[in-house]
Amino acid sequence: MPANLPPQYYEAEEVYRNAKTPEEKIAALKEMLSIMPKHKGTEKLQADLKKRISNAKEEKKKKSESKSTYNPYLIDKEGAGQVILLGAPNVGKSSILDSLSNAKVEVAKYPFTTSLPLAGMVEYEDIQIQLIDTPPLVPEDVPGPMISAIFHADYITLVIDVSENDCLDHLSEIIDFLKKKRLIRDEIPENQKGYFLEDILVIATKLDLPGGEQNIEVIKELYPQVEILEISNKNGKSLEKIPYKLFEKLNVIRVYSKAPGEEPDYDRPFILDKGSTVLDFAKLVHKDFAKNLKKARIWGSARFDGQHVAKDHSLEDKDVVELHM
Repeated sequence: MPANLPPQYYEAEEVYRNAKTPEEKIAALKEMLSIMPKHKGTEKLQADLKKRISNAKEEKKKKSESKSTYNPYLIDKEGAGQVILLGAPNVGKSSILDSLSNAKVEVAKYPFTTSLPLAGMVEYEDIQIQLIDTPPLVPEDVPGPMISAIFHADYITLVIDVSENDCLDHLSEIIDFLKKKRLIRDEIPENQKGYFLEDILVIATKLDLPGGEQNIEVIKELYPQVEILEISNKNGKSLEKIPYKLFEKLNVIRVYSKAPGEEPDYDRPFILDKGSTVLDFAKLVHKDFAKNLKKARIWGSARFDGQHVAKDHSLEDKDVVELHM
């Protein structure tokens, strides 16, 4: 029986051939496996793909166990989420990090000032978001370790300098690169990393310089689905909106714990994915709460303060939860 593989399978296969890291190989192989039709004619191919996935996982494990695989581009996550800035040389990534965090950033007019990623913590209300400045992204020459760091981040943000005549080319090249690496895609299989193009935030810097206004209009026409945050160099216009936008794009919520008979603990919010339930919160607080949870009360999104809710009740940002075992 013929396999009758669809065109998308061969596209994923091409990504697999060009993969440089075990993570990229595993993602491509999983996509090939999910795309292919399941019948007798593909049984051998399915088995082969599963074997290759197993081999790639073993390769990943060996690399992680080896000291020689230290990745200087990979930064441990802190705060409510890790956001990585991507852009061409001299677009203003370092200036953004310098303005919003306490990181010791070297800001210069010459390109490639940033040779390795640099992290800083950005405050948003009662939480901190980890923002990472990266070396300039030149699509034809991106090292494998940097690609791994991009996959590792919780969210990516593109930065462009709209005063430059080639800003549209820079944006298009980076978007095409991320599409080639299957980070921006039209369909995202379950349990795989990826973003739809409309999920992407583009920070447009130097809007006040000559050519900025005209270039931003062209970009909006060509990429109407992309959200663009415009930044002015002179007055820092919209700079204060960045932390909120990053929080929004991370797709997380803050939940506060409350012990019975006591005031809520507003100093240490728990960070959960949007759509998380009371049971998810209980697991985060302590495994015993999740195991022995009998009831819960919430303040905030409830119909009334202190309402009793079920374990599968969906929580919202700034909810206060009181757990009872």
